[in-house]
Amino acid sequence: MFKGILCLVVILACGGLGMIKSQTYSQRLTELTGLTDMLQMLRTEMSYRKDPLPAVFSRISAYKDTVAMDILWECGLRMKESLDFKQCWQEAVEIACAESCLTEGDLAIVKDLGLQLGKSDVQGQASMFSLAEAKLEGQIREATKDKESRGRMYRGLGFSIGIVIAVILI
Repeated sequence: MFKGILCLVVILACGGLGMIKSQTYSQRLTELTGLTDMLQMLRTEMSYRKDPLPAVFSRISAYKDTVAMDILWECGLRMKESLDFKQCWQEAVEIACAESCLTEGDLAIVKDLGLQLGKSDVQGQASMFSLAEAKLEGQIREATKDKESRGRMYRGLGFSIGIVIAVILI
C-alpha cells in the first residue's frame, strides 16, 4: 500500500515538473504576442497623437500587465531622470525581461527597437515598426513550433521518468 502511494506521488511529481518546464514555451509565446500588441499600440499612439515618448509610454503601459508594458513603464520612469533614451530603453528591457522566458534573439529585436524609436519622422517610424513586427512574427512562428514539439516532449518525458522511477521502486 505504501509503495503504491509512493509510486503515484513520484509519477505525479515528475509529471508536474515536466508540465512546469513545458509551461515556459507557452509563456514565451504569450510574451511575444504581448510585444507585437505593444508595437501596434505604439505605432497608433505615435502616429496620431504625437505626444512626447514618456507620456505615450505611461499611457500605453496602463492598458495591460505584461512584460511588454513593463518595458514601457520602466523606460518612462527612467526618462524622467535621464535624457539618454537609448540607455533608458536598454535598462528598461533588462529590468522588465529579467524574469521572462524571452530568448536572446527576442530581446535583440526589442533592444534594436530602442535604437530607432523617436529618431525619425512618422513614415520612418512606421517602417521601423513594420520591420520589428515582421521579426517578431518570425519569432512567434518559432515559439509556436517550440511549444508544440518541446512542450509536448517535456510533459511526456516528465511522466515517463516518473513511471520508470516507480517501476524501479517496485
